[in-house]
Amino acid sequence: MQTVSGPALTRPTRLCFIVEEKYENDVMPAVVADALTSWGHEVDILRPHSTLTDISALLGKAYDAYVLKTVSSGPGLSILESVGAAGMTTVNDYRAIRLARDKAVAATRARAAGIPFPTTFFASRSSVLAQVPRAQYPLVIKPNNGSSCEQIFRVNSPEELEHLDLDDSGFLLAQPYLPNPGYDVKLYNTGDEVFAAVKRSPLHPGEDVVEELIPVTPELRALTLAVGRAFGLDIYGIDVVETPRGWVVLDVNDFPSFGKVPDVAWRLARTVLRLAHSRSAAGQTPAAATPVHHVAAMEASA
Repeated sequence: MQTVSGPALTRPTRLCFIVEEKYENDVMPAVVADALTSWGHEVDILRPHSTLTDISALLGKAYDAYVLKTVSSGPGLSILESVGAAGMTTVNDYRAIRLARDKAVAATRARAAGIPFPTTFFASRSSVLAQVPRAQYPLVIKPNNGSSCEQIFRVNSPEELEHLDLDDSGFLLAQPYLPNPGYDVKLYNTGDEVFAAVKRSPLHPGEDVVEELIPVTPELRALTLAVGRAFGLDIYGIDVVETPRGWVVLDVNDFPSFGKVPDVAWRLARTVLRLAHSRSAAGQTPAAATPVHHVAAMEASA
């Protein structure tokens, strides 16, 4: 375990990690909680899938921050929003998480901020997808509240729609397919540094892809930080693909897996501590405001 120094570690910190069933036995965020504990901080784990949560009691526990690792439609977000609405510090900011989790909202938020993002159609049910113009095919269809690259389909023509089983997917998004070489590029912001990794595309599961870290170009770094500013996220990842017109953002994820990122446990732990201390001292700031100063500090130190 590497150690860090600085203001973030000058006093004991009380943290509550909200961890849902899907991630209870995963490396992330357990390694972050373990790093914080090893540094002498107090970390409680709240498991909303198996525990009756007394919201009133949470407000009285005087945590320095609440940290969420959840699926898109999981109960953890409701708990995080409850304590956030009462003025408690959350990591990420609870309003920023909502912007990223609803993919229709994320699409419009990104485009409004000038971030390159695909044309996106919203469908309340699968039958409505038949109205997408044929000229937009091939399409990528995904759940509006999807996560972990699940239930993502490429559809080459309107005739293929009837063969998809989408009835249990809830609201749906459809986007024109952007060709890729069998992989996407994942960009991760740990709160103080940006990393890039090649990951196999869910649309090309059979491709022989070497998943590895790649250099972060100035263009990729600038795009990552622009997304953080637009959404108000501190710890996040984005999926991007290179097109003839440049890089395009396909998805925004708060608190992803950070696969391949070196020393990720202490990097994220350090960011959690910094945010917990700074926001507890100043009060929770608006979602869109926090990362502007944070990113500026990062850029100045780069």
